[in-house]
Amino acid sequence: MMTMMKADASPEKHLFLEMFIRDISLDDCVLDLMDNSIDSLISSRDIDVSDALFPFQAEDDCTNDSNGDSGFASIKIDYDGNSFRIVDTCGGISVREAKDEVFRFGHSSEATLGQLGVYGVGLKRAIFKIGNHITIESKTPTEGFRMEINVPEWARDPKWELPFEVIEGTSDPNSAGTIITIVSFREEVANRFRSDFFWKQLHDSIGRTYCLFLNRYVKVTLNSYEVNTNPIPLGSSGAVNVAKDEFMHEEVKVTLYAGLASRDSDGEWRTPDAGWYAACNGRLVVSADKTELTGWGSGRGPIFHPKYRGFIGIAFFYSKNPFLLPWTTTKRGLNQESLVYQEARGRMAVLARPVLRFFDEMYIPKEIVRDPQRLLAEDVKPVDVRLLTRMPQDVFTPKPRPSVEATTSVQYDVKNSELDRIRRHLRKASWPAKKIGMYTFNHFLKTECPE
Repeated sequence: MMTMMKADASPEKHLFLEMFIRDISLDDCVLDLMDNSIDSLISSRDIDVSDALFPFQAEDDCTNDSNGDSGFASIKIDYDGNSFRIVDTCGGISVREAKDEVFRFGHSSEATLGQLGVYGVGLKRAIFKIGNHITIESKTPTEGFRMEINVPEWARDPKWELPFEVIEGTSDPNSAGTIITIVSFREEVANRFRSDFFWKQLHDSIGRTYCLFLNRYVKVTLNSYEVNTNPIPLGSSGAVNVAKDEFMHEEVKVTLYAGLASRDSDGEWRTPDAGWYAACNGRLVVSADKTELTGWGSGRGPIFHPKYRGFIGIAFFYSKNPFLLPWTTTKRGLNQESLVYQEARGRMAVLARPVLRFFDEMYIPKEIVRDPQRLLAEDVKPVDVRLLTRMPQDVFTPKPRPSVEATTSVQYDVKNSELDRIRRHLRKASWPAKKIGMYTFNHFLKTECPE
């Protein structure tokens, strides 16, 4: 006679919590909390995320309200070594959402998915990673709730429920939003929050990750400092275009761009900025990638080389069903098994090929710059990628200048101490000798030999 039994497969909270937070960084936790704020904003104001890829219009609803005041929502993040607090005016969370969806580990099949929060793990993973005592208060114009979580006590309770108190909403729709306060940090979290480097890293990450949302739908402050957009440094000119490809894969719209980077304030291409960028529903998930993930050295394209430091590629994925997008659960990468990404990566390589050929032709051995390509590259200026959304699909086809005057290489030896004096005077300690030589030659030409 066969005896049937049931094995206990219920999760153990302590192990679950430790494994749940292990593979996410602290700055990604903050970004996950921001995703929830922006999702509330999208829902409360009925924002079409695809609009983030179109040029800003003065008449957009987000710019001004009927009283002439700024209609931007706000997200304020403040922290030190003892407490973390994020306050938003993005519309708030309803009692029904709090009861049935927001605090579930994974969304139910009936859930209305957000545009940035898709897997139903980000909020919980973030708050449990940061600290052991969490207070969440959220108000919509009609209702609100307040929840306190003592993580060690909750971990000992076999039940998975999170009790909360229903409170009144706010009568002012512009103040509707959520406040999350976290104290009793984990030791490693407290150490990172005390680091000045972490603030800089988080500031830059917010500015780049939400570059299509900042100062268009929402303003963000980090420890009272406003976070400005950190745009993708794509460039173009009248002679140098941006390549574009666009296609649909089932319910996902994919738009690809490839071209030259704009230069920094010193007139240089920054190697850390070069590579492929990828955004899902307007949120950047890959930044300046130079690995096989985006086709470098994979047989589809060459291994990244410093001569390609002026290359920029961008892949936008958009869908009303965010489950179909190729992002990972941490939103810091792309799922290479995704069919839409497999198709996109092949087309990314094709789109990038003429741009990389431009750099191959620009540099001959020993990276001596060829004049025709150099002169074309010097004319490239920053361009807002949203201005390219309505342009037709095109390949990279730079137009050569009608004529290029013959040039001669000027070389001479100087003492290192004298070269360093010029660097100190110009306050350009990193400038190579070649650039200083060009600068001093041009300075003499302009001041001593005017036309």
